[in-house]
Amino acid sequence: MHLPKVMGFAALALGTSIFATLPALSAETLSIWVRASGANAAQHLVDLWNSGHEDKLELTVIPDNQMVTKLATGVQAGEVPDLISFDLIYMPDFMKAGFLEDLTADLKDDPNYAGVAQAYKDIATYEDKIYGAGFTPDVSILVWNKDLFRQAGLDPEKGPETVQQLHEYATKIHALGDDIYGFYFSGACPGCNIFTTSPMMVAGGAKILPANPGDEPLQGDAIKTVLSEFKAMWDEGLVPESAEADTGTNFVANFSTGKLGIQGAGGFLISDLKANAPNIDFGVGFLPGVEPGQHSAFVGGDVIAIPKGSKHADLAKQFIKWELTDEAQLEGLAKNNILPSRPALADNKYFAEEPRVVTTAKALGIGYVPWVFHFNDMVNSDSSPWIQMLQTAIFDGDIDGAIATAKDAMKQIASN
Repeated sequence: MHLPKVMGFAALALGTSIFATLPALSAETLSIWVRASGANAAQHLVDLWNSGHEDKLELTVIPDNQMVTKLATGVQAGEVPDLISFDLIYMPDFMKAGFLEDLTADLKDDPNYAGVAQAYKDIATYEDKIYGAGFTPDVSILVWNKDLFRQAGLDPEKGPETVQQLHEYATKIHALGDDIYGFYFSGACPGCNIFTTSPMMVAGGAKILPANPGDEPLQGDAIKTVLSEFKAMWDEGLVPESAEADTGTNFVANFSTGKLGIQGAGGFLISDLKANAPNIDFGVGFLPGVEPGQHSAFVGGDVIAIPKGSKHADLAKQFIKWELTDEAQLEGLAKNNILPSRPALADNKYFAEEPRVVTTAKALGIGYVPWVFHFNDMVNSDSSPWIQMLQTAIFDGDIDGAIATAKDAMKQIASN
């Protein structure tokens, strides 16, 4: 039987029985681009969606350093995916450029969206319109070696509550031996330091980056306080000399040796240490500020959005609403040891046996992300004013000059 002829002339005579054997004609396949560093988490969500929905998602992994250019050229050429997941820090640039669909009507009154970490809601809002949602989270935390704390006479269950106390603890830990260091940071890694050092400043009330031209960057006494403590720890040899040139290659490698007391890191370190350094007994807490009770974190990871030109925008919106539900957040993320983007879900059955992950998930709720244009020029580039300020202040000792120079450079970038 020739199917087109049946469909054209004989279908009525055959009744509806033929349609029972045909695949659903309404099912669609949506494309989603995901940057490589978020691909594992995204795959879990895609698989969960595909297992329960007629419309399917097809995931394409894009190298991290190609995502920005690929989206920009794709929008201009009309060749975009239906959904895109990318580093949240680029949202302001993408929203301003008009690359993304407005999701305000779909998310504004969604109770699940209301529970998303404030940092994700802030970074995905432009001129009172919503353009994305948290997707595959990451966040910065403080980690410490409990065994070294015990040997140094410190309470292994409590991390330092201020950056000054961090300095004090680092001194006691380094006293255990010349090959044991109290603190670590990657001195030539701008991204590592915006992730782990800037929250100490923000917790103390500082503002780091300018949101708009004319906005004053690097405001607050906590900036100088944190830089001063880092400089003192460097001068006193509490930090390994290798830190000065570390571009991030050894961001967390030293902690896994068991000879490092304290450092800022990301939630990813928990599973890494459990898998690769199971003998290290470590604690996890919030990054401290300059006064007791002050804490913050840098909220990282990816947001999800719909590019202008998506061929299935309505279905894509359904996916974004779905990925914020309890099902997706718990069965797609938490079940696979990945943080949910809704902090209230931190206490769940999958995290119950690992309180360090619960603490990390709660850090999302107190964290920040800077809303800024030109983030790469301000922070991430190897010659950015952010990393130059840190290096000049900590390694060269000119704290006031470093801050003043960085201020001028940031304001110049913001004016472009």
